Amino acid sequence: MRITKGTPCGVLFLYQEQILQKHVERVLRAQSFFSPACTLIVACSGGTDSLALLDVLERLRAAGGAELVCAHYEHGIRGADSIADAHFVEEFCAARAISCVCAAGDVPVYARKHRLSIEAAARICRYDFLHRVRAERGGDAIVLAHHADDLAETVLLRILRGTGPAGLAAMRVWDGLHLRPLLSVKRMQIEEYAAERGLSPRHDATNDAMDARRNRVRRALLPALAHDYNPAVREALTRLSTLAAEEDAYLAKLAEDAYVRAVCPEGLALAVLRDLHPAMQRRVLRLFWTRETGMAQDFSYLHEERLRALITAKGTARTEMPGGWHAAARYGVLALVCTPMAQRSAEKSEILLPLGDEYVIINFQGMTFHVRCLTHMTADDLRRMERREAVYADLAQMPPLVLRTRRAGDYIQLPIGRRKIKDVFIDDKIPREDRDNIPLVAAAGTHEIFWMVGGRRSVRAPVTASSSDILSIAFVKETIAR
Repeated sequence: MRITKGTPCGVLFLYQEQILQKHVERVLRAQSFFSPACTLIVACSGGTDSLALLDVLERLRAAGGAELVCAHYEHGIRGADSIADAHFVEEFCAARAISCVCAAGDVPVYARKHRLSIEAAARICRYDFLHRVRAERGGDAIVLAHHADDLAETVLLRILRGTGPAGLAAMRVWDGLHLRPLLSVKRMQIEEYAAERGLSPRHDATNDAMDARRNRVRRALLPALAHDYNPAVREALTRLSTLAAEEDAYLAKLAEDAYVRAVCPEGLALAVLRDLHPAMQRRVLRLFWTRETGMAQDFSYLHEERLRALITAKGTARTEMPGGWHAAARYGVLALVCTPMAQRSAEKSEILLPLGDEYVIINFQGMTFHVRCLTHMTADDLRRMERREAVYADLAQMPPLVLRTRRAGDYIQLPIGRRKIKDVFIDDKIPREDRDNIPLVAAAGTHEIFWMVGGRRSVRAPVTASSSDILSIAFVKETIAR
């Protein structure tokens, strides 16, 4: 597509490549990433969307933009074609002097091992890889090629699954970790850019398969909705997402203000809660639950309604809540109380990790833990990290940590989002009888898990080029001889 402007002297042609480049530059400048001091990790599959984005960013780099590291993950799904994709991306980067990091995995094996769909397994493996590259290369952001059509598909999928306003917000241009400069750009515009630039992107045949739910939404449901109900359904869905994100952010601010007015040493003032709209009551109660228990993912609509019932209860009333907690309304205050049994469980054996010491050895759950403070990571450290025998983090970003076993309400922040530890145990096929004995490194006094020893690591506090002190926690199964 060309936009033409008539002038007395002739016609001025504005190509899609110019439009797209200016758009991406505006996004980078708005998020303070248009600078050679920044490093962007650019996910590139070799397909049209990601190749066009990498090409735009490379042109902006030459104009004073950020340094680039291309990251390509070969999923091991399509055999020789998948390997050819990796070679294509490497050659594309080499021709343009773009740093390129490639890695290969076996997603089908991972999917079978963890009882996941190929689509879900590929997403987990790909994001794990991207976050490792960001940590190793000191990236300021991971740049993804999601566009307006992707956003529309995601919103529709969430509507079909069942979601609230926050879920409708779906993807953001910048979420504090991932940057999506093309989120308001249509797929057709990106294809036109690639054609104008003479790019020859690779084609992933798995995107044509109708066994993946997203592909069915893209190729069957959305076209049917556009044909039979609303030709502009994609625009309507993206507009819905934008409005939901804005309203969710606004309501979150109002809820924070209302929470501050209601909170008191014993809990929340019932008089303040009664004056709030039901929608605001739910938001304030969710804030209260999360900050008191650290278990936001276990707070359902049913639990919201149990707490709301206490707001108008006469006299003293109480209701049971998940994770060994109960809520009580008395003397004008709504309080959350940990029951005695849950309290005893919460106080079971844990060891505070002395993060400031140079070298410490700790025995826990039949394992020996070596806790160190490093100034840099070696090749051996990288190998231990890949084998999941050790975890490394920016010490300056770490809260106090403890070694303990699992508790009700534990969760971990993964590249794909927040997950309950019990769900991760199920995904990773950890035998039920072993789950209570697996050591966990947790933020002291919370339910947030930083490392499932020998397994997954939180995305928090990655090691970057600016990390001056690096926390190292390694383990061996043999205990120290007495």
